[in-house]
Amino acid sequence: METNIPREIITEDIKQIEKYINHIWEQFTTKKEVKLRNLFPEPEEAGLRHIWKYGSADLVVLKDNKPICIIESGGAHHFEEKQSLNDRRKWKLAELNGVRCLNMVVGLSGKLSNRKWRTLLGRYLFGCQVHRR
Repeated sequence: METNIPREIITEDIKQIEKYINHIWEQFTTKKEVKLRNLFPEPEEAGLRHIWKYGSADLVVLKDNKPICIIESGGAHHFEEKQSLNDRRKWKLAELNGVRCLNMVVGLSGKLSNRKWRTLLGRYLFGCQVHRR
């Protein structure tokens, strides 16, 4: 049975992660629910064009107005075949553009200490730069 209740697109985890990043690292800016076509140029690879055209990123971390990391938070539906394929396409598109992608399970943010959060996020925000093509 279908309901007309709007689904919350941005999870509480994403809101908390954004708040944490903005509090700890002032050199970064963040944006929620960003269309991939607004982040990256159209890919040459046909298999990535659909996700580029219709997909979005839950949270984008930018430095000097350039995306450096996409953070996705999802539940059990991310293990379904279609969603899993779309996630892999999104990761590939990000990788081709030199952007790291962190995908995490909903609820993880409440289970880690601040030190562990800083370490985990730091790997993606300050880790080895992927060369842009």
